[in-house]
Amino acid sequence: MNVTVKLTGTLVARTGTHEARVAVPAGATVRDVVEALADSYGPQVRAGVLDGERLRSDTVVVRESVDSTETLSTATSLENGDTVRFRLNV
Repeated sequence: MNVTVKLTGTLVARTGTHEARVAVPAGATVRDVVEALADSYGPQVRAGVLDGERLRSDTVVVRESVDSTETLSTATSLENGDTVRFRLNV
């Protein structure tokens, strides 16, 4: 399945892009998306988002849709076509 990832703050510097599209297996979680980003852009992405198995305290991940946003954790399952935004609250 495909997930669109929107990046802000230092994650743009770590990846060189504001938006990425990643392919992950069905039933993938936010953590799987982070790992896919790290595979594509380097381990600095993982370090910029995760603290062990959890999101860093300065990182918020939200699922965006036309009419709402939902805050996610690393264990949240995603669906094909989801758009998630990684925000750094610095």
